[in-house]
Amino acid sequence: MAVPTFNVLSICSGGGGLDLGVRLAVRGARTVCYLENEVTAAGVLVANMANGSLDDAPLWTDLRTFDAAAWRGVVDIVIGGYPCQPFSNAGKRLGEDDPRHLWPAVAALVRVAEPEWCFFENVGAHLRLGFREVAG
Repeated sequence: MAVPTFNVLSICSGGGGLDLGVRLAVRGARTVCYLENEVTAAGVLVANMANGSLDDAPLWTDLRTFDAAAWRGVVDIVIGGYPCQPFSNAGKRLGEDDPRHLWPAVAALVRVAEPEWCFFENVGAHLRLGFREVAG
């Protein structure tokens, strides 16, 4: 019996840790595109693709200019750890006033790409600041 394939779009990918976890948890999961704008993390992604630790896939560096429409019907799952600094107790807790606040771009991507599933991670303090917008 063939294993179904689940195409994953990874946003704010970091070094790919969430991708590895999803690949272990979801049989048939394969990352088909990474979005990461931090140079060091993007370098780690490229190195991990080169050594076979991560799926080989395109890397896009700007979530705000990413063409999610091109991935509609292709992507089954969107995963990511969008920036926590706007919400974290360790930061200034500026929420939507923080220039690193990417949730609106994440939400727009999800609306356009129409994945079957989404899995996002963030800090616990996000439940008290900004999560109502995410849940909506």
